[in-house]
Amino acid sequence: MNPITNEPALYLKDKDLLVIADLHIGIEYELSDRGISIGSRVRDLIERVRKLSKKLRVKRILILGDLKHAIPRSGYRERRDLSDFLRSLEGMKLYLVPGNHDGRIRKLVGDEIDILPSGGVVMGSVAFAHGHRWPDRRLMKAKTLVLAHTHPTFSLRDRFGYRFTERCWVLARPNIEILEERYGNISLERVVVMPAFNPLCGGISVNEEGLIGIVDKVVDKKDLEVFLMDGTYIGRISR
Repeated sequence: MNPITNEPALYLKDKDLLVIADLHIGIEYELSDRGISIGSRVRDLIERVRKLSKKLRVKRILILGDLKHAIPRSGYRERRDLSDFLRSLEGMKLYLVPGNHDGRIRKLVGDEIDILPSGGVVMGSVAFAHGHRWPDRRLMKAKTLVLAHTHPTFSLRDRFGYRFTERCWVLARPNIEILEERYGNISLERVVVMPAFNPLCGGISVNEEGLIGIVDKVVDKKDLEVFLMDGTYIGRISR
Protein backbone atom coordinates (compact mmCIF):
# COMPACT_ATOMS: atom_id res chain seq x y z
CA MET A 1 0.00 0.00 0.00
CA ASN A 2 1.68 3.18 -1.21
CA PRO A 3 0.64 6.86 -1.09
CA ILE A 4 1.00 8.54 -4.49
CA THR A 5 3.37 11.50 -4.44
CA ASN A 6 1.56 14.83 -4.75
CA GLU A 7 -1.85 13.17 -4.84
CA PRO A 8 -4.23 12.33 -1.96
CA ALA A 9 -4.51 8.73 -3.11
CA LEU A 10 -3.30 5.24 -2.26
CA TYR A 11 -2.21 2.49 -4.62
CA LEU A 12 -2.58 -1.18 -3.72
CA LYS A 13 -0.59 -2.94 -6.43
CA ASP A 14 -1.49 -6.47 -5.33
CA LYS A 15 -5.20 -5.56 -5.47
CA ASP A 16 -4.98 -3.50 -8.70
CA LEU A 17 -6.73 -0.78 -6.70
CA LEU A 18 -6.68 3.01 -6.47
CA VAL A 19 -8.11 4.45 -3.24
CA ILE A 20 -9.41 8.02 -2.95
CA ALA A 21 -11.71 9.70 -0.44
CA ASP A 22 -13.85 12.78 0.14
CA LEU A 23 -14.65 13.86 -3.42
CA HIS A 24 -17.65 15.89 -2.23
CA ILE A 25 -19.04 16.25 -5.74
CA GLY A 26 -21.34 19.28 -5.72
CA ILE A 27 -19.60 21.28 -2.99
CA GLU A 28 -19.26 24.16 -5.47
CA TYR A 29 -23.00 24.80 -5.24
CA GLU A 30 -22.90 25.21 -1.47
CA LEU A 31 -20.03 27.65 -1.94
CA SER A 32 -22.08 29.48 -4.56
CA ASP A 33 -24.93 29.86 -2.07
CA ARG A 34 -22.41 31.55 0.23
CA GLY A 35 -21.40 34.02 -2.45
CA ILE A 36 -18.34 32.17 -3.81
CA SER A 37 -19.09 31.41 -7.47
CA ILE A 38 -16.51 29.15 -9.13
CA GLY A 39 -18.64 26.93 -11.35
CA SER A 40 -18.55 23.16 -11.53
CA ARG A 41 -15.17 21.51 -10.98
CA VAL A 42 -16.30 17.96 -11.67
CA ARG A 43 -14.23 17.80 -14.90
CA ASP A 44 -11.11 18.49 -12.83
CA LEU A 45 -11.93 15.54 -10.57
CA ILE A 46 -12.61 13.32 -13.58
CA GLU A 47 -9.34 14.21 -15.27
CA ARG A 48 -7.32 13.65 -12.11
CA VAL A 49 -8.87 10.23 -11.57
CA ARG A 50 -8.34 9.30 -15.22
CA LYS A 51 -4.72 10.45 -15.10
CA LEU A 52 -4.02 8.43 -11.97
CA SER A 53 -5.73 5.28 -13.23
CA LYS A 54 -3.85 5.51 -16.53
CA LYS A 55 -0.52 6.11 -14.81
CA LEU A 56 -1.01 3.16 -12.46
CA ARG A 57 -2.82 1.01 -15.03
CA VAL A 58 -5.60 0.20 -12.60
CA LYS A 59 -9.18 -0.66 -13.44
CA ARG A 60 -10.55 -0.66 -9.90
CA ILE A 61 -11.21 2.39 -7.72
CA LEU A 62 -12.33 2.41 -4.10
CA ILE A 63 -13.93 5.67 -2.96
CA LEU A 64 -13.61 5.87 0.80
CA GLY A 65 -16.71 7.89 1.54
CA ASP A 66 -18.33 11.23 0.70
CA LEU A 67 -18.64 10.78 -3.03
CA LYS A 68 -21.28 13.50 -3.03
CA HIS A 69 -21.67 16.60 -0.89
CA ALA A 70 -25.24 17.74 -0.15
CA ILE A 71 -27.03 16.38 2.93
CA PRO A 72 -29.56 14.84 2.78
CA ARG A 73 -30.79 15.52 -0.76
CA SER A 74 -28.81 16.43 -3.85
CA GLY A 75 -30.05 19.19 -6.13
CA TYR A 76 -30.23 18.95 -9.90
CA ARG A 77 -26.74 20.33 -10.53
CA GLU A 78 -25.12 17.95 -8.08
CA ARG A 79 -27.01 14.99 -9.51
CA ARG A 80 -25.88 16.03 -13.00
CA ASP A 81 -22.22 16.27 -11.92
CA LEU A 82 -22.43 12.93 -10.14
CA SER A 83 -23.85 11.32 -13.27
CA ASP A 84 -21.11 12.91 -15.42
CA PHE A 85 -18.43 11.64 -13.05
CA LEU A 86 -19.67 8.06 -13.11
CA ARG A 87 -20.37 8.04 -16.85
CA SER A 88 -16.89 9.41 -17.61
CA LEU A 89 -15.32 6.49 -15.74
CA GLU A 90 -17.14 3.77 -17.65
CA GLY A 91 -14.89 0.75 -18.00
CA MET A 92 -13.59 1.20 -14.45
CA LYS A 93 -14.87 -0.92 -11.57
CA LEU A 94 -15.99 1.51 -8.88
CA TYR A 95 -16.63 0.74 -5.21
CA LEU A 96 -17.95 3.06 -2.50
CA VAL A 97 -17.74 2.76 1.27
CA PRO A 98 -20.48 5.29 2.11
CA GLY A 99 -19.65 8.31 4.25
CA ASN A 100 -21.85 10.70 6.18
CA HIS A 101 -22.55 12.76 3.02
CA ASP A 102 -23.67 9.72 1.00
CA GLY A 103 -27.27 9.42 2.17
CA ARG A 104 -29.66 8.14 -0.52
CA ILE A 105 -26.63 7.37 -2.69
CA ARG A 106 -28.00 4.05 -3.94
CA LYS A 107 -30.96 5.80 -5.57
CA LEU A 108 -28.62 8.26 -7.28
CA VAL A 109 -26.02 5.88 -8.70
CA GLY A 110 -28.03 2.73 -9.47
CA ASP A 111 -25.72 -0.04 -10.67
CA GLU A 112 -22.90 2.25 -11.77
CA ILE A 113 -20.97 1.71 -8.54
CA ASP A 114 -20.82 -1.12 -6.00
CA ILE A 115 -22.05 0.11 -2.60
CA LEU A 116 -20.10 -1.60 0.19
CA PRO A 117 -21.06 -1.68 3.89
CA SER A 118 -20.74 1.70 5.61
CA GLY A 119 -18.94 -0.08 8.47
CA GLY A 120 -16.02 -0.74 6.15
CA VAL A 121 -14.31 -3.44 4.14
CA VAL A 122 -11.22 -5.63 4.61
CA MET A 123 -8.82 -6.38 1.76
CA GLY A 124 -6.11 -8.74 2.91
CA SER A 125 -4.24 -7.10 5.78
CA VAL A 126 -5.70 -3.64 5.12
CA ALA A 127 -9.12 -2.40 6.25
CA PHE A 128 -10.95 0.65 4.94
CA ALA A 129 -13.70 2.76 6.52
CA HIS A 130 -14.79 6.37 6.03
CA GLY A 131 -14.41 7.31 9.69
CA HIS A 132 -17.75 8.93 10.54
CA ARG A 133 -18.93 5.89 12.51
CA TRP A 134 -17.29 3.08 14.44
CA PRO A 135 -15.81 0.52 12.02
CA ASP A 136 -17.25 -2.98 11.98
CA ARG A 137 -15.65 -5.47 14.35
CA ARG A 138 -14.10 -7.51 11.54
CA LEU A 139 -11.91 -4.53 10.54
CA MET A 140 -10.09 -4.83 13.87
CA LYS A 141 -8.42 -8.04 12.68
CA ALA A 142 -6.54 -6.26 9.90
CA LYS A 143 -3.02 -4.89 10.43
CA THR A 144 -3.70 -1.44 8.96
CA LEU A 145 -6.87 0.64 9.13
CA VAL A 146 -7.31 3.43 6.55
CA LEU A 147 -9.75 6.23 7.41
CA ALA A 148 -10.77 9.55 5.85
CA HIS A 149 -13.56 11.97 6.90
CA THR A 150 -11.49 14.49 8.85
CA HIS A 151 -9.75 16.13 5.82
CA PRO A 152 -6.39 16.47 7.63
CA THR A 153 -4.22 19.50 6.91
CA PHE A 154 -1.08 20.92 8.48
CA SER A 155 -0.77 24.65 9.28
CA LEU A 156 2.49 26.43 8.50
CA ARG A 157 3.71 30.01 8.92
CA ASP A 158 6.37 31.79 6.92
CA ARG A 159 8.90 34.22 8.40
CA PHE A 160 6.45 37.09 7.92
CA GLY A 161 3.83 35.31 10.00
CA TYR A 162 1.61 34.42 7.05
CA ARG A 163 -0.36 31.24 7.80
CA PHE A 164 -1.18 28.67 5.14
CA THR A 165 -2.27 25.05 5.20
CA GLU A 166 -1.31 21.95 3.23
CA ARG A 167 -3.23 18.72 2.95
CA CYS A 168 -1.42 15.93 4.74
CA TRP A 169 -1.32 12.27 5.63
CA VAL A 170 -1.49 11.18 9.25
CA LEU A 171 0.02 7.90 10.46
CA ALA A 172 -0.71 6.79 14.00
CA ARG A 173 -0.81 3.86 16.34
CA PRO A 174 -4.30 2.65 17.25
CA ASN A 175 -5.73 3.66 20.61
CA ILE A 176 -5.50 0.16 22.07
CA GLU A 177 -7.29 0.99 25.32
CA ILE A 178 -10.40 2.43 23.68
CA LEU A 179 -10.54 -0.10 20.85
CA GLU A 180 -10.12 -3.17 23.06
CA GLU A 181 -12.73 -1.85 25.47
CA ARG A 182 -15.14 -1.69 22.53
CA TYR A 183 -14.08 -4.68 20.41
CA GLY A 184 -12.05 -7.01 22.61
CA ASN A 185 -8.69 -8.18 21.29
CA ILE A 186 -7.59 -6.38 18.14
CA SER A 187 -4.82 -6.95 15.60
CA LEU A 188 -4.42 -3.38 14.37
CA GLU A 189 -0.88 -2.04 14.29
CA ARG A 190 -1.37 1.31 12.57
CA VAL A 191 -4.00 3.76 11.37
CA VAL A 192 -3.67 5.89 8.25
CA VAL A 193 -5.82 9.01 7.80
CA MET A 194 -6.17 10.13 4.17
CA PRO A 195 -6.37 13.73 2.94
CA ALA A 196 -9.43 14.81 0.96
CA PHE A 197 -9.23 14.28 -2.80
CA ASN A 198 -11.23 17.44 -3.53
CA PRO A 199 -9.11 20.52 -2.68
CA LEU A 200 -12.28 22.62 -2.22
CA CYS A 201 -13.17 20.70 0.93
CA GLY A 202 -10.92 22.62 3.25
CA GLY A 203 -9.70 20.67 6.22
CA ILE A 204 -8.97 20.29 9.91
CA SER A 205 -5.50 21.40 10.97
CA VAL A 206 -3.99 18.48 12.87
CA ASN A 207 -1.39 20.63 14.60
CA GLU A 208 -3.92 23.28 15.67
CA GLU A 209 -7.25 21.46 15.99
CA GLY A 210 -6.36 17.77 16.04
CA LEU A 211 -8.68 15.19 14.52
CA ILE A 212 -12.45 14.88 14.80
CA GLY A 213 -15.15 12.40 15.75
CA ILE A 214 -14.51 8.68 15.68
CA VAL A 215 -11.13 9.18 14.00
CA ASP A 216 -10.02 11.16 17.04
CA LYS A 217 -10.95 8.20 19.27
CA VAL A 218 -9.45 5.44 17.10
CA VAL A 219 -5.91 6.84 16.99
CA ASP A 220 -3.35 7.29 19.74
CA LYS A 221 -3.14 11.09 19.75
CA LYS A 222 0.11 11.09 21.71
CA ASP A 223 2.02 9.85 18.67
CA LEU A 224 0.92 11.17 15.27
CA GLU A 225 3.28 11.24 12.30
CA VAL A 226 2.54 13.83 9.62
CA PHE A 227 3.58 13.79 5.96
CA LEU A 228 2.75 16.41 3.34
CA MET A 229 1.51 15.18 -0.02
CA ASP A 230 4.90 15.74 -1.67
CA GLY A 231 6.38 13.28 0.82
CA THR A 232 7.88 15.86 3.19
CA TYR A 233 8.10 14.39 6.66
CA ILE A 234 6.86 16.99 9.14
CA GLY A 235 7.56 14.83 12.16
CA ARG A 236 5.72 13.54 15.19
CA ILE A 237 3.13 15.63 16.97
CA SER A 238 1.00 15.04 20.04
CA ARG A 239 -2.54 16.31 20.54
